[in-house]
Amino acid sequence: MGKEKSFEQQMNMLQQIVEKLEANDVELDESIKLYEEGLKLSKTLKDQLSAFEEKIAQLNKGEENE
Repeated sequence: MGKEKSFEQQMNMLQQIVEKLEANDVELDESIKLYEEGLKLSKTLKDQLSAFEEKIAQLNKGEENE
């Protein structure tokens, strides 16, 4: 398996998908595939962001206890 993509790389991929869909120059089948891929990326990014927020909250909580 390949190396996991960073948060930023995945955001860039999602942005590229959005741009392709907004350009309206892809066929319907391709649009549906891009939309599905975009939804998966969006969920993954949302989950990662939640994990980052939780980690920051834990770090801040640890600082308060010192």
